[in-house]
Amino acid sequence: MSSIRSSIFEPLAVEVHIRQEKASSLRRTGENLEKLITELGQIEIELRTLSGPPRAGRVKFYQQMRADAEYQRWCLVVQREAMGLWNHSEVDLMYRIPPAVKQ
Repeated sequence: MSSIRSSIFEPLAVEVHIRQEKASSLRRTGENLEKLITELGQIEIELRTLSGPPRAGRVKFYQQMRADAEYQRWCLVVQREAMGLWNHSEVDLMYRIPPAVKQ
């Protein structure tokens, strides 16, 4: 009887697969966000040496990438909440989006 009772509490194969897909999606979103943050940091350094029209073009690109990073962070938070993770302080510490840059 104990083997029957324990099987009731074991997740179905489809449930295991869904959990794996959620975790994989969360990982991919985090990796995308990390790449964007790294690229933003590199562009931020580059902007220190630019002026005039070249700077304006790079600032515009930076702003677009920063908006993408903010969207990816939002997606990460939504995915975490869908998994029952409500405290996002780790996200704030791990994924610091650089500040906005002015022309």
